Amino acid sequence: MPPDQHGAWITSAAWQRDPDGPLPVLARAFQVAGEPSDATLSIAGLGVYCARIAGRRVTSALLEPGYTDYRVRTEWVAHDVTDLLTAGRNVLSIDLGPGCYRSTPAGDRWTKIHTDFGDLGACAVLEWRDASGTHRLATDLTWHATLGPVRRANWVGGEDYDAGHLVDLTMVQDWPAAVGARMPSGLVLTRKRIPPLERVEDLPTVALTKPAPGVYVADFGVNFAGWVELDLPARTSVTLRPAELLHPDGSIDPRTQGWAPVYHRVTTTESALTWHPQHMYNGLRYLEIEGLDQAPAPESVRGIVIAAAAEPAGEFHCSDERLNATHRIIKRAVTSNMYSMFTDCPQREKLGYLEQLHLAFDTLHWNYDVGALLENTLQIAREAQAESGHLGLYVPEWDPFPDPWRGDVNFGAALVFVPWQLYRAYGDDGILRATYAASVRWVEHVLARRTDGVIGYGLGDWDGREPRHVPLVATATLARSCTVLALTAAALGDAEDRARWDTQADDLRTVLAARFVAPDGRVGDGTVAELAVALQNGVVPEGLVPAARQTLAQRIIADDLRLDVGEVAMAALLEVLADAGQHDLIHAITVQDRHPGYGYQLRHGATSLTETWDGPTFGFSQNHFMNGVIDHWFFAHLVGIQQSARSVGYRELVIRPQLVPGVTSARASHRTPAGEVSADWSLDGAQFTLTLKTPRGTRATVELPDGTVIDVAGPVNTVGCALAERKQVATRRRGPS
Repeated sequence: MPPDQHGAWITSAAWQRDPDGPLPVLARAFQVAGEPSDATLSIAGLGVYCARIAGRRVTSALLEPGYTDYRVRTEWVAHDVTDLLTAGRNVLSIDLGPGCYRSTPAGDRWTKIHTDFGDLGACAVLEWRDASGTHRLATDLTWHATLGPVRRANWVGGEDYDAGHLVDLTMVQDWPAAVGARMPSGLVLTRKRIPPLERVEDLPTVALTKPAPGVYVADFGVNFAGWVELDLPARTSVTLRPAELLHPDGSIDPRTQGWAPVYHRVTTTESALTWHPQHMYNGLRYLEIEGLDQAPAPESVRGIVIAAAAEPAGEFHCSDERLNATHRIIKRAVTSNMYSMFTDCPQREKLGYLEQLHLAFDTLHWNYDVGALLENTLQIAREAQAESGHLGLYVPEWDPFPDPWRGDVNFGAALVFVPWQLYRAYGDDGILRATYAASVRWVEHVLARRTDGVIGYGLGDWDGREPRHVPLVATATLARSCTVLALTAAALGDAEDRARWDTQADDLRTVLAARFVAPDGRVGDGTVAELAVALQNGVVPEGLVPAARQTLAQRIIADDLRLDVGEVAMAALLEVLADAGQHDLIHAITVQDRHPGYGYQLRHGATSLTETWDGPTFGFSQNHFMNGVIDHWFFAHLVGIQQSARSVGYRELVIRPQLVPGVTSARASHRTPAGEVSADWSLDGAQFTLTLKTPRGTRATVELPDGTVIDVAGPVNTVGCALAERKQVATRRRGPS
C-alpha cells in the first residue's frame, strides 16, 4: 500500500535551517524478536533518496524515485527486505538528496534547472513478522534526523563529501528528532511502474596520464552515463572533474559539461574510503583527479554505467565494420540517456525532451523494451499539458523555455506520434485510449496558432544548419499529426473523427504545396531538408513525387553525401530514401567519413553518438541519440525485419533484406510481443541465403532480392536465390572533389 496511508513526510530541522548546506539522514532503530519473515518496505521520497537497513542498501535500484512533476505526484515502491533484518536491534536509515526536486545553485557549479518545490523528505512504512507477531514501523516524529557526509549536491553540478561527518547508526537515539516536511500541496503518490535505474556495466581505467603536476586523468575508454568510483587513501582531499573530451595537451576539455564548473570534492579521514556520488550522476569519458600525493593505481579508479533496467530487445551485426561501429555508438547513446525517462544528454541538461521520442522511436524499440518507459513519459506529458492544449519542449517542464521555442510542433507532436508508435510496436491500444483526448487538444491548440495557414514559430529542423525552414517543417509535422490522429480514431472505432482529421491533414498539405512546391517538383530553396520533409509528409503532389525524389538524390550527391540536416529532416530523409528503394545511397551516406556525418564522428574517435554532426571536433554534447535514426535502417531494411502495414505487435512479418555494396552478410534479432524474430543473410558470390526464425503463430512473408515472394510457416526457415550481376547506383558526384 502507499506509504502515506500510515507514514508521515519527515525531514531534518537542521537541514530546514540551512537548505543549501549538508544533506539530511533520517533513521529509526527498532527491535526484531527472533527470525523475521515477510518484511516489506514501502517508501517514497521528495528528492533523491537511498534507504538502508543496518547500513546495507535495501535495493539495487539507484537514484530513486525518478522524474515526475513534483507539483502533481511522486512515486512509491515496495521492497522485500526480509533478508536484511536480523534478530535484535535494527536500524532503518534514509539518506536524502535534492535531485530535480530542489535544484538550487551549489556554489559556482553548473545548475541547469532552477526548482524549489519544498523540503527534502521521505515517507516510509516497514512491515514484518517475527516471533512476537506482525509489526509496522512508519515514519513519524519519533524518528531521528541529522546531517550526513554529503555536504552539498546538485543534480548536474556535483557533490561534496566529507567522511568526517559519517553518521554513527549505533547512536541514532541521540540524534535530534525528525520534523514534518513541507511538501507541495495536493501531491499524490502513485506506484512506480517503470524499470529502476541499476548498475549495468563496470568500466576499468584503460589509460592514466599526468598532464600537469599533481593532476591525473583517467580514461574509461568510452563515453557513458553513471558514476565514478575511487579507492581513496586516508587523510586526502581530492577534486574530481568529469569531461567528455581532452585538449591536445591531455588536460580535460569540460566545455560539453555546461556553462559553469562540474566537479566533486571528497575528503577522507584516518581511514581509506571507496567513494562514488550518491545523489547525482555524470556523463563522461575522462576524469581529472587533483589532490593525490601520487598517481592512483588504474584499478582504483572505475566507471559505473547506470541505466534503466529495460529488457534488451534486439541485436545487429553485419560484415561492414563501419556500420557495426555506427550501431555501437548509437546504442551507447541510447543506453546513456535511458533513465527514468529518455533524456537528451547525461552531462549538461538531463531533461526529457519530447521530439527525440518519436523521431528516434524505432531506434529505441529495436534495442530495448521501452513500452513502460514511454507510457510513463506520456503520463507525465498529459499531466504537464496546459488547459489550452499547449505542451512544452520537455517534461516535466520544471523550468520552461521562452516563447516562441517553447511550443515547437515537433516536440509537442510526441503526444500524437508516440502512442501510435507504441501501439504498432506492442499491439496494446490502451495507450491510444489514454492519450487520445490530450492529443486532440494539442492539435487543436496548434491549429489555432497558424498564421496565413502555416506555423511560423518554433525550432524547425533542430539542430540543422540555418535556415531551419520553420514554416515548412512545423506545418508538415502538423499535417502528419492529423493523419496519425485519423489512424488513431480508426483504431478506436471513431469514424467521424477519422474523417475530420483526414480532411484537416489534406487541407494543410494543400496549403503547403501551394506555398512551397514549384511546378517542376522543387521544394522551397531546394535543400535536402526541405525536400525530405515535404516528401515524407505528403506535401509534394503525387505526380511530382518522382521528380522530387530525383532532385533529392541529385542534391545529396552534389553535396558529396554530407549530412547538412537536423534531426527532423534526418528522420524524414532516411524514410524517403528507403521508400524510394535508394538503399545504396543510404549506405553511402552512412559510411562516408567527411564532415558532417556518422563516419566523421567515428573517424574522430566518438564512442557514443554526438549532439551534432561535428562529433568530437566541436564542443557540443558527445552523448545524444537524437540523430541515431540510421539504426532503424540497419534492422528494418539492411537485415529486413518489418511488419506489414496492417499489423500491430509484429503479428504479420515482412522480411525484405536489402543488398548494398560491400556488405556480404547481416543479421539481426528483435524480441516482439509474440517472441523473438531473427533474420540472418549472407551473399556468397551470386548465391543469397537467408535463415529466418519467427515466433510460433506469427505469419511471415519473405521478399528475396531477386523479387521472389515466399510465404513461410514454421519457426525456422532457410530460403535463397541466385542473383544476376547487380548494377551499383552512382552515389558520388562526377568531377573533382
